[in-house]
Amino acid sequence: MHPILFEIGGFQIHSYGAAGATGFLLVAAVALYRGRELGVQPERTADLIFWSSIAALVGSRIVYLIQNPTHAVTLYDWVNIRNGGLVFYGAVLAIIPVGSALMRRFEMPFFAMWDIFATAIPIAHGVSRLGCFAAGCCWGLPSDEPWAVTFNNPDSVAPLGSPMHPTQLYEAGYLFGIGLVVNLFYRRKQFDGQVMFLYLILYALGRPVLETFRGDATRGYFMESLLGQSLSYSQGISVLVAAFAIGVFWFGAKGARDLPDS
Repeated sequence: MHPILFEIGGFQIHSYGAAGATGFLLVAAVALYRGRELGVQPERTADLIFWSSIAALVGSRIVYLIQNPTHAVTLYDWVNIRNGGLVFYGAVLAIIPVGSALMRRFEMPFFAMWDIFATAIPIAHGVSRLGCFAAGCCWGLPSDEPWAVTFNNPDSVAPLGSPMHPTQLYEAGYLFGIGLVVNLFYRRKQFDGQVMFLYLILYALGRPVLETFRGDATRGYFMESLLGQSLSYSQGISVLVAAFAIGVFWFGAKGARDLPDS
């Protein structure tokens, strides 16, 4: 498609990076706006966003390199993300402990803040998937469907000249749908933490299905399932995320709401 958005003085601006930056700005804007509604100081929210974004970048890169160890030959390979090489679930696994620790330190309303992020993250993630489509990463299996796409740009990450499922668009559409659902639910939630629970469950349920259309099988596998089939890293982590969502954001948040006032 269009991996390189434009070039300035010999410096290339990649579509993937531009989409990721757009998603980050969206999350920051929503967190600052809705955090103010909760009475959270914007400076604290900005600190939370900054350090969480650093953790997300590091975590997503580490998980990518775990899945693709041959891409980490030199130190430069470790930090070179201009052509992609980030895994969403790596960001999730890093943000949860870092963000939680910072919220506790800044004395923020813990579960209410996570609900705010839940209204922005799926939309931002969907935007980043559009960047994936432009770059050609996360490509799909070969397909003869009428909506199959063929990458011909030599700068694309995807294999060239072969019709395949537009898995990036499948996931972007699913994520935008999740974003619509959680935002409609945000004002109707019964307790803080319920929106994040809904988001994590919806994504964890949909991601394993989307993985079945992916063609970049070099990402490796997480474990053997009880059905005797291999689970990809993302499918395996989806199971763990679903369990985490149920344990923390349903029982934990609901239990905190039901505690008597002291």
